[in-house]
Amino acid sequence: MNRKSFIEKKLFLSGLLLSAPMTMFATKDRQVPVFEPELIREFVFAAHKSLDETKKIIEKYPLLLNCTNQAKKGDFETAVGGASHMGRRDIADLLVAKGARLDIFNYAFLGYDDFVKKLITDHPQLLNAPGPHGFTLLHHAKVGNRNELADWLQTQGLTETFFKGAFG
Repeated sequence: MNRKSFIEKKLFLSGLLLSAPMTMFATKDRQVPVFEPELIREFVFAAHKSLDETKKIIEKYPLLLNCTNQAKKGDFETAVGGASHMGRRDIADLLVAKGARLDIFNYAFLGYDDFVKKLITDHPQLLNAPGPHGFTLLHHAKVGNRNELADWLQTQGLTETFFKGAFG
């Protein structure tokens, strides 16, 4: 076998070895089923109002924890988001203890005032970002009884608790 043939065969075999794993794992048979939107909606709605119902659902379906419900086009909400804007600290605490991902609105509700202030100082556009359903950071601070944060948000220019029409 000459040098050129040897190199061509090695390159060909190397290419096969590199592409084989991608080919093996790229089958449609390996798709993981996802939760039905109705179940996600039920869980997120429960987190707005019922600690018992939220516990029951999350114990049965722990992977629902960070799923989002889309109430309107672009209006996404997690269970911890629903608990936060409804002022349900008990439900939010349960979800956080289970590993719920938090956003700036949850932080405002839960009392991470310095963190929220730092985020807004570094990224001023967040001051007027709409949360789930159009509720603002000021709303979340107020329902969380974060009066110092609420006052600070107002000194920064946020006076609205709700952005009507934020999602159409």
